[in-house]
Amino acid sequence: AVELLRPLLTAVKAELSIESGNKPLLVKIAPDLSDEDLDAIADLALDLGLDGIIATNTTISRAGLHTPKERVEALGAGGLSGAILKQRSLEVLVRLKRRVGKRLTLISVGGIETAEDAFARLRAGASLVQIYTGFIYGGPLTVWSMQRGLSRLLAEANLPSIQALIDSAE
Repeated sequence: AVELLRPLLTAVKAELSIESGNKPLLVKIAPDLSDEDLDAIADLALDLGLDGIIATNTTISRAGLHTPKERVEALGAGGLSGAILKQRSLEVLVRLKRRVGKRLTLISVGGIETAEDAFARLRAGASLVQIYTGFIYGGPLTVWSMQRGLSRLLAEANLPSIQALIDSAE
């Protein structure tokens, strides 16, 4: 909730400015937030002068899982990451980009497994992408494969660089 987040981020920002001067401050948000809460957090990040938003963290939703409900419940609570986040994470990114434009760095996380996924996030307004689960399942060649795929996709889109792709995001 924004009313709880404001004092926390204000205190962290004050501490950072005292101790380090130039370290960026970003807030990582959950994909489970309502659209109204996303807008409120985006507005808060702008109001406090944060450097960016990381969208998104893990989800507590169990919608869309193929595993039987009883087995999921037996495993216990906790956040899920990976492919299950792909669509919602992209939706959150698009909403944030519309709200903040180029005023904040947006780091897209959640369900990024391929070069096509990364390309879509950069095209939708991410300044950076972060992979984790895709790297775990894809192994050490994931980054190399993604880089080659991004090079191919940039050439197909007639874009000279990833920065050009980022700059083209509306």
